[in-house]
Amino acid sequence: MKDQHKRDAELLNRIAQRDCGAAAELFDLHSDEIFAFMARRTGAVEAEDLLQEVFARALRRASSFRGESTARTWLFAIARYVLLERSRVRIHLSETTNAAEPAPGPESLLIRTERATQLLCALERLPDDQAITFELHEIDGLRHEEIATLLGIRVATSRKRLQRATETLQSILSSGPIGSSPRHQHLDSWARSLRIRKLELESTP
Repeated sequence: MKDQHKRDAELLNRIAQRDCGAAAELFDLHSDEIFAFMARRTGAVEAEDLLQEVFARALRRASSFRGESTARTWLFAIARYVLLERSRVRIHLSETTNAAEPAPGPESLLIRTERATQLLCALERLPDDQAITFELHEIDGLRHEEIATLLGIRVATSRKRLQRATETLQSILSSGPIGSSPRHQHLDSWARSLRIRKLELESTP
């Protein structure tokens, strides 16, 4: 891992020195993952524009990279802030125009089976901190080191939250039919409401 940090620091240093080849290398290495991360939250069309913003910020901030994390984790952190800014704009527009909630992206997973419905009900019962960790790890496939950086927590805390979330879900699902309908119709609607609550918490003075 230390060798990876060193290589990433050298790459970002080259970018800070206006090395176009290094900038292209960074994009080639990480753009697919960052795009997928954002597309699951916004849809592919909007994610294209947001992806450009993420890498534009990365190029501008290359000189601030200190190698304390990998470039991949650093880029995910930038992507998360870009998404948070987008959410703030959406929330403001919704409050001022009473606009309808935007349609889910093409990755939307509609709840069509009883098992999936039960899973969604169980997910809704998780505490937000456990639910966010579960989403980032199980849906986005992020490592605990990356989740810790994104959420500003310790790696051990991320592991513990995932463990508790998994135990809670297993307990709920193994106890039989839940007997109630989920508040959300699909998984990305649940994830979106989860991120909005997280945003509101982070925005509280």
